This record gives sequence, C-alpha cells and structure tokens, in this order.
Amino acid sequence: MTTSPRILLTTYHQAYLKKGGGEFELFSVSEKLKRHGLIADLYGPWSRALEHYDVVLHFSVHGGGLDLLHQVRDKGVPIALWPNIWLNAPAPQLEQLVHEHTEVADVVIFKSRAEQDMFARFFDLPAQKVRRVITLADSIYARPAPEGLFRTLYQLDRYAMGMGIIEPNKNQLSVIRALKGSGMKLVLVGDHRDVAYYQACKQEGGDEVLFIDALPARSEILRSALGEAEVFIECSHEPPGLSAIEAGLSGARLVLSDSAWTREHFGELIDYSDPDDVESIRTAIRAALNRPRSPSPLISHLAPHGADSTIGALAHILQQTTTS
Repeated sequence: MTTSPRILLTTYHQAYLKKGGGEFELFSVSEKLKRHGLIADLYGPWSRALEHYDVVLHFSVHGGGLDLLHQVRDKGVPIALWPNIWLNAPAPQLEQLVHEHTEVADVVIFKSRAEQDMFARFFDLPAQKVRRVITLADSIYARPAPEGLFRTLYQLDRYAMGMGIIEPNKNQLSVIRALKGSGMKLVLVGDHRDVAYYQACKQEGGDEVLFIDALPARSEILRSALGEAEVFIECSHEPPGLSAIEAGLSGARLVLSDSAWTREHFGELIDYSDPDDVESIRTAIRAALNRPRSPSPLISHLAPHGADSTIGALAHILQQTTTS
C-alpha cells in the first residue's frame, strides 16, 4: 500500500492558453499537496514519466483531456476526476462526453453538496465513485498585507473589486452598470477571451473602471487589493468559487450571485444578488457597504477552507484510489 501517493495533476491541453480560476485552483491544490509532504506534479515537460506516479488527479470534463485519460487508463494508473463544471440547464450535447470521463475515472471528487447535486441532476453519476472534500483555499489570504499598498500603487481611494476572466458568463457588464454613478471605482482583475464583450465593458465603464490583466496569486499586492476593497463583487451566472473564498479570508465584504453553492459556503454572512437584475446587484452592494468591515466574521467562518489540514482529506481519497 502506498502511504504517500505520488500524484500527477492533469487537465485538458488548451487550458493554459487563457488561465482562469480553474487553472489557478489547480496550481493551488498542487502547492497544498506539496506542503502536505506529497509529490504533486503538474503535467507538462518537467513532470516525470507516468510510471513514476501512483494516481492521476484530473481537472475538468473538457474533451481536450479525454485522450490523455484513456492513455493513463491503458497504463493501469488510477484516475481521480475533479469535474469542475457548473450548469444551470440541461446540456444534452455534453452527456456522452461527461459520461466518458466518469467511466474512465476510479473516483469522482466534489467540493460541495451543491456541486454534487447539480452534477447528479444533469449527468449519470455512479454513487460508488463519489467522494467529497471542501473547496481548498490558501491560508495566506488571511494574512494582513501592508496597509495602503494597493491603493497607493494604483492611486485609488474607495473602490469595489471583482476577479476572473472577463466574459459574458462572469457578467461584469451588469456590475459596471450597477456601480455607474456611485462615485466608487470598480477594479476588475482578469484577462479576457471574448474581445467584443471586453470592449463593451471598457466602453460602458469608461474612467469609472480600472482593468488589470492579473495580480500575482498569494502576493501582498493581491491580498492588499482584496482586503482594502469596499466590497468584492462576483455576480456571475455560475458559482464564484475559489476567488470569493480568498476574498472572504482577506476580510472583504462580499456580493455574490444567489445559488445553492454560495448559500452552502457563506450562509447569511454576505449579500446576494440576482445576476440578471442590475437593480438587485445595486441593492446588494448597498447592503454590503452597511456591514462592518472589522472584525469580519467571514474570516473565521472560512478558516477551514484555508487550513493546511484540510488537504489531508484529499490526500486520503487519493491514497485509497491507489489501493482500490
């Protein structure tokens, strides 16, 4: 029995052409597994040959990774699948593709009850393969950054902040409209894939929006940006995921889209909005601004997601996968 499984983390091949939240989450999980004392390499030119690993942890059910998984299966290496998908409506065109992923996997790992329920609603889900962990964040986001660092660097006073790829599904245009005329700058951190949508956001936002392509993960400048924002806003058409948890750990007040995922993770400690209703977003922002900044109850509430010990549950699942 392998007591410390050697793990290869994979995803579909084109994922890194435009890195978004899912890719950064993959990096974060790799780092936490390493801090737990495990070998956890990202697949690429510098990873070892497949036979040097005990298990493959694969992110996403995107078709670009399926051929890789079939070759992994042919070599007899166990596969743990992390689907990393969210749907709001049935997608018949994905059913066969997702089925092939769950078929080749030994276990399917979900980070929340909401995610598991959603997946089971739209796709075949073998109950014997299901495993559960919690969303894994980095505890460093709860560490205070130098006061005024971000505001001084970008010459900002009061500002709201959002993170993520700028695209229709993330719904930044509605947030821009909700904040228009508020006198509070909106800072959007993220690259873009949809050029037309990005240009529409820039045109609508004008001087009221600051676009930043990226800030280094875990860095003091990012932690400063999150912690000093008046409010962190992510009113997307899918659950916000890791970025919102990191913002909460940093002490930010949150406005997020209302969903089973957000309710499961944040309860009544944040303000919720309907992403399809600009006035709902505006109302949620006003409510969030009335919440006390300090002490933030979110930091202690979200602490288990940042605790290094939580990676032990994932490590245990991966260890069991090597012996099943």
